[in-house]
Amino acid sequence: MYKPLEIVNDVYYVGVNDRTKHLFENLWPLPHGISYNAYIIDDEKRALIDTVDVCYSDLFFQKVTAVLGDKPIDYLIVNHMEPDHSGSIGLLINRYPDIQIVGNKHTVKMLKGYHGITRNVILIEDMHTLNLGRNNLQFYLTPMIHWPETMMTYLQEKKMLFSADAFGAFGTLDGAVLDSQLTPERYRSEMIRYYSNIVGKFGSPVQTALKKLSEVPIEAICSTHGPVWTVKENIAEVVGLYDRLSRYEAENGLVIAYGSMYGHTEQLAELIAA
Repeated sequence: MYKPLEIVNDVYYVGVNDRTKHLFENLWPLPHGISYNAYIIDDEKRALIDTVDVCYSDLFFQKVTAVLGDKPIDYLIVNHMEPDHSGSIGLLINRYPDIQIVGNKHTVKMLKGYHGITRNVILIEDMHTLNLGRNNLQFYLTPMIHWPETMMTYLQEKKMLFSADAFGAFGTLDGAVLDSQLTPERYRSEMIRYYSNIVGKFGSPVQTALKKLSEVPIEAICSTHGPVWTVKENIAEVVGLYDRLSRYEAENGLVIAYGSMYGHTEQLAELIAA
């Protein structure tokens, strides 16, 4: 049994760590592993925000059960359909056949294509809201960060932004989930590396999303990878990082890239760098 990991009242973390995958998306090295984050809001109506890679579904469902026991899940909020976040949807429906799946028009197409799901789907549009009882969710469509269906979910009463892959980082969550209980410096370089490899070419959509969210008060950022950001200074830093990187502004410094078969070109590169 797992002890429920409560982020704030009514909101729980049910994500998992992956310490065995060597390459993310079969391309990007993972020397420190990666987390697949999912969240539960336990209200009069219960909402699950995203799932995890199907390889970790057993652990994921153990954590869900630790939070909810035998209570049903009323809604699955699908912020992102990439398999590391939607891979357990089929198993979830087997366990909770009456669950309603919330997504936008692109999500609906992908649900059918990936999982053959066409029933119990709630279609939402930008800025739509969903009442859970004590809490309300508001949905912000943020396409191409970094897939066309990507959206973010805002828990109004708690001022929490469930941001899908945005503001995420490589690296497992070792012993804690909140940035206040971790060493944020460990994740900064991995956040830059994550942005550069996964989101980097989508600067314009990132800027559009930042402008859309600029007036939204945010006291926690819950990404699908990496720490939950709750410290005010850290939130400002990660949002500022995305703003700066997505502007493609030049930074001081020079990169010298080279390939060397016998070492001579390497010597030349070293000479240039001296």
